[in-house]
Amino acid sequence: MFEPIDNTKQYDHNWLVKEEGQRMTVAEKATETGADFDVVYHPVGYVEDSRFIQPVYKDGKYKGEPRDRYIVRADNGSVLGVHSGKYPEREGYSHVFNTLEELFPNACSNITVFGEGERVVVEQELDEPISIGDGDEIQPYLYTRMSLNGSWKTETIPMHKRLACENMLGHTGQLFGVRATSRHDQLLSMRARVVDLAVAQGETLVRMAQVLSNQEFADEQFKRMVDEIMPYPTPVNGEPVHTNTLDAVLKKRSALLYGWTMESSDYGNNMWAAYNAAQGAEQHRINKGYKDTPASNQRSINRALEGKTPIADAASEYLARVAVDDPFITRDSNSKTVWMDTLLRIG
Repeated sequence: MFEPIDNTKQYDHNWLVKEEGQRMTVAEKATETGADFDVVYHPVGYVEDSRFIQPVYKDGKYKGEPRDRYIVRADNGSVLGVHSGKYPEREGYSHVFNTLEELFPNACSNITVFGEGERVVVEQELDEPISIGDGDEIQPYLYTRMSLNGSWKTETIPMHKRLACENMLGHTGQLFGVRATSRHDQLLSMRARVVDLAVAQGETLVRMAQVLSNQEFADEQFKRMVDEIMPYPTPVNGEPVHTNTLDAVLKKRSALLYGWTMESSDYGNNMWAAYNAAQGAEQHRINKGYKDTPASNQRSINRALEGKTPIADAASEYLARVAVDDPFITRDSNSKTVWMDTLLRIG
């Protein structure tokens, strides 16, 4: 069956571009990206007979206070969310920014602002890149995401980026909430935990790369993997496959095969290249909807931080199953093959 050809140059669609020498304080980056705004709170109500009616609590601790309030950007009036009147007021993101700067000074490489500022992700570089052989390097990062509309709790997530193609590796979930008080001992403890986990994660990724790099994987083997993890759709109950469904699968298969062509040419025909081809195709093309816009970039970042990478997960499952005598392969309580979770879940 015809496979569409992707002529995009390698890594043209990277959604995170590292600029050397651009690390700065969180406050400086917040100013640069427009994330340093203040907020104000306005009561939620309605107009009746030309009068503004503001529902309030009838009794208890909050008696007389608005039942709900808008949280609004002070600089442009954009409504960022609606909260209960019991929700504690915050001065934008300044407390979180200050805490992150105390933890890792002058390490901020990027801040992504979603929409009008309803959500924000802070990216900080930790230490220096780690070599995993053959010119391949990974850079430890710390991502802290937060929201003013209540869609995200404030949480910090350690990740490693493969610098050759900006693949994000090593989702481990939340490390800590930064709403805690900024007393010195707590900050010191939080910093120590981050560093320990980042170091352990980096060491595990190096071992993983070494193991996968030593497992040969030919072109035909990669195509068989693609056939299994992204098969052609088949008719259901005699109904023909919808054109849109077929086109979506063909585009994903094309992205995977193109990723393999580029990865194997750079790093050889091995499982490490196969895994990164799948993960890279998903992060840089598929999760972005094959677009290169701020909205598509933000969607890809969010899915990577949440660990929503079903294609990469399916590839890791497949590689674990076909690998030969690999010491990292285990089985969980449901007899499901565990590969990436075993390798990357630290702590």
